[in-house]
Amino acid sequence: MVSCGLNLSAILILLFFARFVEQAAALRQPSVAINASIDLDLLPWTYHIPNRVQNRTSHARFDIQTPSRTLSLETLLSLDAPQIDVVNASVFDWWYFDAVSDADPGDSLVVTFFTSSAAAFPFLSANESSVLIAYLWASFANGTVFADFIPATVATVVGGTSNVSSTGQWASSGFSWASRQSNLSQYAITINSKEMQVDGRFTLTSRAPLHLPCGIQEGTTTLEIAPHIGWANLVPEATGMVDLTIHGSPLRFQGPGYHDKNWSDRPFMESVRSWYWGHGRLGPYSLVWFSYLALNDPTNATYVSSYVAKDGQAIVSSCNTSLLEVRPVGRVGTTGGRYPPHVGDVPEGFRLQFDLGTEGLLKVNVSAGTVVAGDGEYYMRWTGNMTGTIMKSESGQQDACAAGGTKAPPVSQPSLLAGVAAFEQFAPVE
Repeated sequence: MVSCGLNLSAILILLFFARFVEQAAALRQPSVAINASIDLDLLPWTYHIPNRVQNRTSHARFDIQTPSRTLSLETLLSLDAPQIDVVNASVFDWWYFDAVSDADPGDSLVVTFFTSSAAAFPFLSANESSVLIAYLWASFANGTVFADFIPATVATVVGGTSNVSSTGQWASSGFSWASRQSNLSQYAITINSKEMQVDGRFTLTSRAPLHLPCGIQEGTTTLEIAPHIGWANLVPEATGMVDLTIHGSPLRFQGPGYHDKNWSDRPFMESVRSWYWGHGRLGPYSLVWFSYLALNDPTNATYVSSYVAKDGQAIVSSCNTSLLEVRPVGRVGTTGGRYPPHVGDVPEGFRLQFDLGTEGLLKVNVSAGTVVAGDGEYYMRWTGNMTGTIMKSESGQQDACAAGGTKAPPVSQPSLLAGVAAFEQFAPVE
């Protein structure tokens, strides 16, 4: 009951003050991803994401402010936050983690935390009403491949607290991740799902600095790898340690690990003409590649992002199209080597060429080994082996060129590099 001593003006002032306090608290602890009025550089933050499609307009973040070429702690941590503010039927956002065995790429693991409907990303189950999906793909060296998913009731993503830099929990699914390093250099992904009959964890310890689509620019840095496709590669290469039990079978290995995020403010099938992505370790080199064609693009532009680190130091991090070429390789009598690819074109591998500047050209052959995921038509993901060589001019010929002579063609170094990779293709156009 309101006291007779309070007039209408006083009541309105109290109501306004209560609403102001509520809004201020919401800014410090936003309840759902990003909002145009919320500053992601304010730490700490907590996001609670509901499991149903929201009938509201959604916004995505596609750039960050970078006054220098070194990311602030707040900006770095914000890259592991949700990048869309509302999960409606047209948007997607996911956190992706994987590892592949360096002893045998037939052993591999992928865990993805989705916030998306099947309308936005059609490779999810159309029969699942939850937009919060924890998905696991695993392959064994004996040829067994396991894939399953489980919906969550709510997703909670926390960052920048006193004891954790980034955590995500898909409640009721048994899936979660946590990074307790301020620079996001270590992650632990934990799975305890009785329904899926999977138990254990895998860890990532970073071996190379993060990668953004075009590197870090002074002023404003883009997070778009292509129109409407956001990408943040927080762990381009890591030491991955996997220790899981899947339906009673142990999966234990060590090898190259990886973590990134993709998101979009419109459905996947409205954007993608073709999509090639992969990562791996090749001798002393850590590689990440992304080559993309946009659907109905009148410019017919190729969008690429090239990343190469050597012994843990990045030497290329760029979206310059002259620095990377990715092409499929197909068996004779098939369309697997067709470029651009169409539905049903299944390559047996890829040819990659990275321009490393003064290091020379890195030419890589990637062989498709185990099919980890895919439908054989629109989408495929593999693990496999890589081989490569560095092509560079001999020093004497370079000296002659510098003195005004004819430039010599590049010649390969004698040693052949070897390694393992995980990679994928989307080819949704008929």
